[in-house]
Amino acid sequence: MKIALLGFGTIGTGVYELINLNKGRFSNNLDEPVVISKILDKDPNKHVDPSDQVCKIVTDPALIMDDPEIQIVISLLGGMDFEYKMIKAALEHGKNVVTASKAVLSEYFDELTGIAAEKNVFLRYEAAVGGGIPIIGSLKEELKINRIDEIKGILNGTTNYILSNMTENGADFDDTLKKAQQIGFAEADPTADIEGYDVSRKLAILSTLAYGGVVRDEDIKKRGLSDVSAIDVEMAGDMGYTIKYLGHSKLVNKNQVYTTVEPVLFSKESMMSNVNSEFNIISIKGDIIGELQFYGKGAGKDATANAVVGDALYIINCLKEDREPPYKKLDKKLHKMGNSGFSGRYYLRVNIADNDELAFVMSVMDADKGRENIVISDEAIFYTTSTIQADVFDGLVDRIKECVSDVFYARIYE
Repeated sequence: MKIALLGFGTIGTGVYELINLNKGRFSNNLDEPVVISKILDKDPNKHVDPSDQVCKIVTDPALIMDDPEIQIVISLLGGMDFEYKMIKAALEHGKNVVTASKAVLSEYFDELTGIAAEKNVFLRYEAAVGGGIPIIGSLKEELKINRIDEIKGILNGTTNYILSNMTENGADFDDTLKKAQQIGFAEADPTADIEGYDVSRKLAILSTLAYGGVVRDEDIKKRGLSDVSAIDVEMAGDMGYTIKYLGHSKLVNKNQVYTTVEPVLFSKESMMSNVNSEFNIISIKGDIIGELQFYGKGAGKDATANAVVGDALYIINCLKEDREPPYKKLDKKLHKMGNSGFSGRYYLRVNIADNDELAFVMSVMDADKGRENIVISDEAIFYTTSTIQADVFDGLVDRIKECVSDVFYARIYE
């Protein structure tokens, strides 16, 4: 059986090593040889391993799409438009597809699964969420028995590394981000990670699967992480909490979906607080099984390549056994309700330059009557509040930001 690989970057190289160079035990699970015969890459000067006599680099996608011997296409291109075009083309050509593209899937999930169902081919995407954590397959299995009504998790290794480093070393955000970039934990342009898009896309995919209707990245309320400072980490620690970056969705009354990606505070004793560095944790809650948590490496060459090759092996076995691709219609009409279904106490820090700013902030917070504790220093005012609805507190902070720009806040998970 022949496979085509689209993209020969870090993850693509890992997949190539597992399949063609026999790293690991992939070939032990096969009755007949399976190889990557073509790799699509824009650089014609790239080379495969000198010992590999079966695989070649191509720059023209048609050499893959029009090749009847290629039954599986593994798409690891990155980006959005071109990868979407390639995945769609592969499915329309009747080829089975494995991808790790959370961006494409979160935007075009219903379209691509619809084409796959029409063409009776497999579309697998375990590596798109959670790297090496087998959350997609586990979620599908639980949905055979359970109604899933809540998903939450630490879903981004870059931001979790930053927060873990800030907590351990008392470092500030900008310095820690630079360090993460130097060692390859963060991209040169970290926007997708620190502004919540990476988490949001993963949460959209999981929520779509779990709730039976389409949830897109644009439906999810998200706040970035870049406003967090060393003093916030220190204050949270003194209160008995750890700051984490959380994606959370829940289904209420069968069709109301509430979603959020935001910094939050967890008790130091909680499981979430003790997930550090590039590790991720994902929790799903079913009506029969209760809460299940999945923990593991959420990123990295080997972890992600392992998930990709696992999907390829699943397809190979299904084709050998002549099993049909299992697709369910995503036709449930969901009402996207933003973050209004979440509530809790809040931690708030506002940097102030003078007494006028102090008076303004206090007037806004006094109007809410929700403050529980207040600390004032020479440069900042710190609040913890009583329980407030998430969208209401967002509105209070928006009012504060009309006068003061340096603000950080996080909801407290009890």
